[in-house]
Amino acid sequence: MGRPTLVVLTTGKEAFVRANAVLQMTLMVRRTKQEMPVELLLLGPGVEVLRSNQKNSPQFEQQLAGLREAGVRITVCEVSLESLGLTKDQMFECETVKGGVEVATKLAEDWNVLTF
Repeated sequence: MGRPTLVVLTTGKEAFVRANAVLQMTLMVRRTKQEMPVELLLLGPGVEVLRSNQKNSPQFEQQLAGLREAGVRITVCEVSLESLGLTKDQMFECETVKGGVEVATKLAEDWNVLTF
């Protein structure tokens, strides 16, 4: 089955092409091993990918919907949201977690952790 994978995106809208590539890669990881849990954690500037009111929102919304449909758990760091002055109601559908705790938990559970 393979080890579960946590993909951590710390790149925001300042590097749209990179963020876009990470979303596509996350979907391919999930499609390759459908029985393997995959989670996308948006951390730091990466939370901007989830903002529903920005120039690239329609493209990100479509990609995030595809990830959800494929069974990827999408999470956002609540501390990062607060530090950027954002609220969950400004975001596309996601779960909030404490980013550092989430990474530490997944490492303790022997997940692969990929950071971009």
